[in-house]
Amino acid sequence: MPKVSPSTEEQPNEKQELTSRTLADILSFIQKRAYDPGERLPSERELSERFGVGRGVVREALSVLENLRYLTRRPNSGVFLTATPERVSLETLSLFSELGISLTTDKLLEALEVRRIVEVQAVQLACQRRTDEDLAVLQDIVERFEVSIGGGSGGDSGVASGAAPGGAEESTADLDYDFHMAIFNAAHNTVLTQMVHPFYLMSAHRRATFFADKTRSKASNRQHRELLDAIRRRDEAAAQRIMGEHIGRVETALQKLS
Repeated sequence: MPKVSPSTEEQPNEKQELTSRTLADILSFIQKRAYDPGERLPSERELSERFGVGRGVVREALSVLENLRYLTRRPNSGVFLTATPERVSLETLSLFSELGISLTTDKLLEALEVRRIVEVQAVQLACQRRTDEDLAVLQDIVERFEVSIGGGSGGDSGVASGAAPGGAEESTADLDYDFHMAIFNAAHNTVLTQMVHPFYLMSAHRRATFFADKTRSKASNRQHRELLDAIRRRDEAAAQRIMGEHIGRVETALQKLS
């Protein structure tokens, strides 16, 4: 009896999972081997044998990394780590997080440094450009955050439990992300929002650990309320100062968690 092929729905999923695993294997291998910029990597055949997958899967994984400018493939020469790491797409750092590969502490702190610069600028723009609707969104998130850590009953948001309006439980890490994205939305600059998103993806695991601590969550939401008040008053200087302190506190804590 001939073998029954998997359904058409299952095949793409299985292929995608295999490609993702191979991507993670290749990135982890490169990281552990500590290749220098521009250094030649093992061939497709060698990578295929090392990770026990077909060359087609390796080729697809390498294509993803090539599109992100993480490596280059030269005809008749092989695969090379990029010689210009400063041109690597920010999405590569997000990919590390999505694949469960930890960033080095130095790389994470560099990312936080850039995030601080971008967010301090964003909150200034939010003070200048925010609308009443923007303020309502920020207020709702702050109140839901308070409920999530057990410190309130929903306030102006109308949410009376630690769940989202649809009934799903909300984590403080997710609500912190929502609050900061709402500030970027209040700045009304789409490119700025797109720029900062990868920084949150690459620190997702450490942020989850950070917000698992109730004391840290309460301190964060206190600063969220202060930021909201400054944005409401259009006090740019206060908002920038509070944001700088807010990100700085996270930087300090993440260094201790690393």
